[in-house]
Amino acid sequence: MTATVPSPGTAATPWTAPEVPVDTEVEALAAEWVRPYDQAEHLMRARDWLVHLNPAATVEMRLAAMTHDIERMFPGGPRLDHATQVWDDPFYLYPHSLRSAEAVGVWLGSIGPAAAQVELREVRRLIGLHEVGGLRGADDVQAGDSLSFLETLAGLTRDWVLSGACSRAKAVEKLSYMADRVRLPAAAELAGPLLEWAVDQLPPEGDS
Repeated sequence: MTATVPSPGTAATPWTAPEVPVDTEVEALAAEWVRPYDQAEHLMRARDWLVHLNPAATVEMRLAAMTHDIERMFPGGPRLDHATQVWDDPFYLYPHSLRSAEAVGVWLGSIGPAAAQVELREVRRLIGLHEVGGLRGADDVQAGDSLSFLETLAGLTRDWVLSGACSRAKAVEKLSYMADRVRLPAAAELAGPLLEWAVDQLPPEGDS
């Protein structure tokens, strides 16, 4: 699968992870749940990247990857000022992550027997760490999120610049942050070409 972002630049679209079929009931239900979210592709591709990096990823890891940002589907969540706040602001990242973990916990409590396919505490832990990484699969989930962002949300980052939500330099910082935060060596190697391509999607200096 290749990203469908219109390319104003010249960088070739890099290799991207293959799609991974959804083969458990709880993941199928999650895919339906996140479908209305306007960044659902990003969530599903995070799962694809996760499984590419770690074919033995647990159902908890896969479910965390495909729901990690879901709090943004619901109003009233934390907000980050793209123009003025730093991208790693913990006063945004942690409330965002924990609100998503809480939303997924509530959703799991509503789906009946399928919820027994995962350990709720572990899913919540992984979602809570998806921005920063951590032990026992959290680095893998974070890497999947990071690579998927570069693949699927380069166009969104470009729109921030075109709309005046942030400067081009700030957008480059965001894309670079998503690549630089990756801890897994294999994922960091993949992030390089994706970062180059994503930066190339931004409008040239003076066009914003």
